[in-house]
Amino acid sequence: MAPKNRIHLLLEGTWHEDRWGRALNLFLIVLIALNVLAVLLESVETLALRHAAAFQMFEIFSVAVFTVEYGLRLWTCTEDPRWRGARPLVARLRYAATPMAIFDLLAFLPFYLAMVVTIDLRFLRVFRLLRILKLTRYSPAAETLAAVVNNERRALFSALVLMLTLLTIASSLMYMIEKETQPEAFASIPAAMWWGMATLTTVGYGDVTPVTPLGKLLGGVIALLGIGMFALPAGILASGFAQEIKKRDFIVSWNLVAKVALFAELSASQIAEVAALLGGRLAAPGEVIFREGDPADNVYFIVSGEIQGMTAGHSFQLGAGDFFGEIALLHAGRRTATVTASTTCQLLVLDRREFSRLLGRDEGIRATVSRVAGERLQQLRGSDPNAPRAPDDTG
Repeated sequence: MAPKNRIHLLLEGTWHEDRWGRALNLFLIVLIALNVLAVLLESVETLALRHAAAFQMFEIFSVAVFTVEYGLRLWTCTEDPRWRGARPLVARLRYAATPMAIFDLLAFLPFYLAMVVTIDLRFLRVFRLLRILKLTRYSPAAETLAAVVNNERRALFSALVLMLTLLTIASSLMYMIEKETQPEAFASIPAAMWWGMATLTTVGYGDVTPVTPLGKLLGGVIALLGIGMFALPAGILASGFAQEIKKRDFIVSWNLVAKVALFAELSASQIAEVAALLGGRLAAPGEVIFREGDPADNVYFIVSGEIQGMTAGHSFQLGAGDFFGEIALLHAGRRTATVTASTTCQLLVLDRREFSRLLGRDEGIRATVSRVAGERLQQLRGSDPNAPRAPDDTG
């Protein structure tokens, strides 16, 4: 693998699957967290004066790391499939305009600007706090939130327009009612909007309040409306989160089903139908999945890992892509083998009723399952002495 592509994978690609990638990104996460902590501690004057040199050395070290990181990301971004077809300069400009690249740039740019122009220390400190935004790259929750906001942007915009409309109307009415009584507090509609915002959000600072009976009545109505209005975005986001999580779970299930050899010939829509029927199970090494003589209620599909079965004194093994548990379901009997997980196994589980429906719906799957079950029954009964592998009845 070329060094450029290797660095790209460590920084932007499948770092979570690589030991060095995990170590590098863990280092960056800890460094970002320590930078935020340093900014907070520097605001304590006694600590800032006592440890000024240590804070400065840590800042220089952090800026150096963030600068090298940004440079490497900018250099290797041409390996990203999104920009691979574009010219290198165009690809790098497009990458530099992405939100995460902007966050990376803001992490160190103010430090260099301070060498050229005079920057207020408080302003510089605020920019250093923006380094916390770099953590969003390593947070699946932040990625999910961004996807939800993007998916629900129209509904959120509609709710925002509705809230601004209510704020404008409420502030205008309160201005007309309270202006003569409180000319300073309600000097204009924009001034009244401070009261409107505090009331609609149910914060109620109490620094500006109506004193006339009609003003108090309007204030009470607006406070009640505010409870409902500001609950709208929360409801929209909650619904969006539920849909996003459901969609991601479905994608995971779809990918798992697609790995099972039995379903390899199915179309994408058929795999989606099967995925909706299956449940998941994770079996730890040594865990007994079922015992010989147990009632048969499920058939199992192995996504990853290996299982070992024991029947009539003979053992067998199955791995990723195989299935087991079908014999007892097809013949309405009890388990004919004891099956144990040899390694950590990711299994897909289909119950008896859905299994029967699946076989009735797809002739190809039914034929494959019947053929495999027949072969395993023959091996179980010892009627196939030329079988190339140990008995692998897995009912």
